[in-house]
Amino acid sequence: MIAKTPQGRTQWLVEHLGKGADSRSRLMAVLSTREDRAALQRIIGPCKWELQWTGTGGEAIDAFRRTSPPIVICDRDLPDGDWRQLWDILAREPKPPMFIVTSRLADDALWAEVLNVGGYDLLLKPFRPEEVIRMVHGAATQTPPAKANPHQASEILCRAE
Repeated sequence: MIAKTPQGRTQWLVEHLGKGADSRSRLMAVLSTREDRAALQRIIGPCKWELQWTGTGGEAIDAFRRTSPPIVICDRDLPDGDWRQLWDILAREPKPPMFIVTSRLADDALWAEVLNVGGYDLLLKPFRPEEVIRMVHGAATQTPPAKANPHQASEILCRAE
């Protein structure tokens, strides 16, 4: 039985959804602020997911090409570009990730854009443990997106630092 307190629900989700049973349990977080990294670490910490950190689009591209994590959580705005520029690059990789965009200013237009270009979902900040765990688990159990059509991608403006 699920406990009725938020802590009880979160504990149940960690125990049942945050198991990290296979390679789909690896993820990369592209977050530029220390506060967001700390908040996500507090939530992900009890789960058995392997988490890799980057802070810019350029770092994320390099890290993704080395490790190919199946899930990427990315800030809407990055120091060297934005989520769309990063997604346009990662979507062309042989195994594109399930791509989750984070934003404090989530609206229907942003959510629709994320989904329409092949992203997985939009995660609202501040991070809520239950939402993060459900979303990462959902992304881990989905079929990865098909490789993007290069004619659909917009101009790439990300630059490595």
